[in-house]
Amino acid sequence: MVPRPVLFDTDIGSDVDDALALGLILAARDRIDLVGVTTVASDPALAARIASGLLGMAGRRDVEVAAGEAAPILRRHGFNAFGHEKDCLLDGPGAPVVSEPAPERIVRAAREIAGLEIVLVGPLTNLARALALDPELPRRVAGITVMGGHIREALIGDFVAPFGIDYNLCIDPEASVAVLGAGFSTTLVTADVTLQTWLTGASLERMRGGGELARTLAHQVDLWSPVQRQIFTAMGGRVDDDNKAFLHDPLTVFSLLDESVLTFESLRIVPTLEAGVFRTLEAPADQATGATLRVAMQVDAPRASAAIGEVLGNL
Repeated sequence: MVPRPVLFDTDIGSDVDDALALGLILAARDRIDLVGVTTVASDPALAARIASGLLGMAGRRDVEVAAGEAAPILRRHGFNAFGHEKDCLLDGPGAPVVSEPAPERIVRAAREIAGLEIVLVGPLTNLARALALDPELPRRVAGITVMGGHIREALIGDFVAPFGIDYNLCIDPEASVAVLGAGFSTTLVTADVTLQTWLTGASLERMRGGGELARTLAHQVDLWSPVQRQIFTAMGGRVDDDNKAFLHDPLTVFSLLDESVLTFESLRIVPTLEAGVFRTLEAPADQATGATLRVAMQVDAPRASAAIGEVLGNL
């Protein structure tokens, strides 16, 4: 099997799920050819250095990292940061952080690499900027896989999450509208399924006993877990005692490796704003409106969590 070329676009450094997703990619070298990493964050240069350190620790100093956008296209607010991001920096030689801005890096990769796929696990700002530079991107890229969308119901325990819980797409809604309406072959791994899937305490303990990369990721989980609990309980959700980190981004990456843990539907989705909140509205199948996207709507959460935890524990 020839590894599929993937560019990984990430807001790594705050929620640990980005780092865990990168760990999955690094563990799947026989399946995924990681051709580059681009960052989108409140401090994209810091995020690039965090990614660089993890790549270096994994022996992947052949992968270039490009820093990207620091704020939404039109909105005055910035991207989220929680204060612990600098604690995710690593000592030791890392992968090269290049001066080429992330949108330009995306455009160049799409032109140079046949069959390129882009996995996006942060705001879609970099890709929206790249699309403005090269409107032909949707035909140059084999497909995009996006962690984002909230279609029917997203639960945090028994709490029904409000629309807007989908940070990645809601934080820069104009970028999301531009990308999802551009004609890319698009897969969405939605909050409907990612909020059901988390890293368990047993998997975290296995990571603590693993290799250097697994132990480093376990430390970053420890930084994030109390932040996650505060965020979701403050809004009325109940975070399971055994939930050390939601696996939003790892589940998105895992869909490239074993999609059998997910059930996908082909849905007509209208990306729009409703009462000021970005929405991925599901249109009736018989109406010629919206874009036809491949959407993850069900998950075998115990199996997905166990499989992801096993890979991370073996790093």
